[in-house]
Amino acid sequence: MVDPRVVKQQLDRLGLQLTFFGEAEVNELPHILMEGEAIEHLIVGHYSGGFAIMVATNFRLLLVDKKLLFLNVEDIRYDMIAELDYGHQMIGATLHVRSFSKDLKFQSFKKMKLRDFTTFVQHKVMQMRQQYEKADNRIPIQTFGESENNLLTPAQAQSLIPLTKESWYRAKTPTQIVNPYAQSPLMTRRRIGPYTAAARK
Repeated sequence: MVDPRVVKQQLDRLGLQLTFFGEAEVNELPHILMEGEAIEHLIVGHYSGGFAIMVATNFRLLLVDKKLLFLNVEDIRYDMIAELDYGHQMIGATLHVRSFSKDLKFQSFKKMKLRDFTTFVQHKVMQMRQQYEKADNRIPIQTFGESENNLLTPAQAQSLIPLTKESWYRAKTPTQIVNPYAQSPLMTRRRIGPYTAAARK
């Protein structure tokens, strides 16, 4: 929870003067914002559920809808946004936000303000993607040195000339690989049914 005075200072810094529409949603922001979270853009409009405000902070994108008997808050992190579509008509503009789990369509009569809002969100999304691209997540290349068992002394190397299979075994005795399973006793069991036991009697 954030101090309401901090929220008011942030709104004054942005020069926002809200009327009847959006006032109830703004009063909920102190309960929604986190410590260190700053409001960068705020716009009033409507979506499929009615009138609401959309807030862009330095951390995430928020849609807040406060009615008399219910509250709806949509929280979308910038790194979860997959696509942003902006379009304007003669009256009003539309912002379509698609994420991996949500699909929001927000409309406002303030076309230029919604366009600036969209530009800010696009920059935040690109910034998050560039941070992921800069992170070095590549698997390090492993190099394996030559085993000491394959090294020959000068005398052993001289005895290999001419190189044949027999001369190699004379110079370097092959290592016998012991199979641990071959050393274990093997017990076989046969399932005996009731009729088999009766037949033996």
